[in-house]
Amino acid sequence: MIVERIHRFVGAPAEADFRALALDAFAYQFARIAPYRAMCERASRTPGTVESWREVPMIPATAFASMELVTAEAKEVFRSSGTLAGATNEQSVHRHPFPELYRAVIDATFPRHVLPAGDQRPLLSLVPPRAVVSDSSLGFMVDHVMSHYGGPESLYACGARGVEGGKARSWLNASQREGRPVAILTTSYALADLLDFIGRIDLKFRLPAGSVVMETGGFKGRTKEISRNEIRERLTTRLGIGADAVVAEYGMTELTSQAYTRTLFDGDPDLFVPPPWMKVRALDPLTLAELPNGTVGLLAFFDLANVGSALHLLTEDLGSTEPGGFRLAGRAPEAALRGCSLLAEELAGR
Repeated sequence: MIVERIHRFVGAPAEADFRALALDAFAYQFARIAPYRAMCERASRTPGTVESWREVPMIPATAFASMELVTAEAKEVFRSSGTLAGATNEQSVHRHPFPELYRAVIDATFPRHVLPAGDQRPLLSLVPPRAVVSDSSLGFMVDHVMSHYGGPESLYACGARGVEGGKARSWLNASQREGRPVAILTTSYALADLLDFIGRIDLKFRLPAGSVVMETGGFKGRTKEISRNEIRERLTTRLGIGADAVVAEYGMTELTSQAYTRTLFDGDPDLFVPPPWMKVRALDPLTLAELPNGTVGLLAFFDLANVGSALHLLTEDLGSTEPGGFRLAGRAPEAALRGCSLLAEELAGR
């Protein structure tokens, strides 16, 4: 079965297998998602004519807010925060039939980039537990990480009302005393909240050498904005963690796989490296033509692990590609999403 083959590929990637897996996965989705099949037929791009993953018709991320894109019975249902351009207050819903494949992706990427020494260490999560956010894909990921890679001193310090400053402060105090490297799992917004809390009571910690922060997400949809440089400066001042110990993660509700920066390996805090089973391109926002390396456009991902929903996904994120990965350049304004809108209309059969 194609899902089992992709699962094996995630565990032991081999570039020579990618093309065959991509085409077989496309055929699998073509046969099982009716609106997608109709869109492909209108474009004359079917399993009998497509020869490359680049030719597989894309699905815009906005489609997850308006239609069911699933190849089998959903075992998990993930919902976004409702920040899709052109879909105000609508949530993107990813019905996921293969959670074990999702866990395999996490196991193949998270420890490699965030815990390269392979150690189990105390983790502080500023992402709420699944008991609070049962439909969050990030919550699913962090729950798996906490249970598989966190030491006994690991702690959630975020609940339904946000960051729990008192719990986090006690954990930071204990970690500083113990002298063992730790890791903090956080969104950008939650990290800013924690640093605000520590700053108000003028506390400064020096977390042990080797400690890491994994940061994901930005401030879209929030009233408070803070620059990345300011966050980094405050991290150094308040927690004793430099920019060379902050690993950024790129993920979204509509994708199964994640990309991480190689901060701990080569010191580049901005280059996101996709895993071998995920390809990335930057596309012209109007024509959706592929752009050369270094040119900013809409990011599109071909994610084999998304075999249960949408293999080839067009996002609303701007970025540029280069050998080895991609760099983010923010979110596209709604006026620049002409190509994305046309693609959504094609999928809806208009």
